[in-house]
Amino acid sequence: MNTYRAIKVEYLRASRTIETVLVTNGNLNEVFFIYNYEGVSFRVFKSHLDLINFFLNKSDSNFHFDTEDALDLFLTEEKLAA
Repeated sequence: MNTYRAIKVEYLRASRTIETVLVTNGNLNEVFFIYNYEGVSFRVFKSHLDLINFFLNKSDSNFHFDTEDALDLFLTEEKLAA
């Protein structure tokens, strides 16, 4: 099971944030970027470039969740790259 913690939160507006999250499992670590849209939509990106391209309307997110519970489940169960 993975553990995770926010290492940076940027506020775009009061109800829209970009969180940089460090996910760890043993010796494996991976950083994810999460765009939180008003607490009702969570888009997860595996790279900063993917996040930027999303805002430039050049791509979609790697993962999309409608609830915080679904996002938490993803972060705890996602297989990390070796």
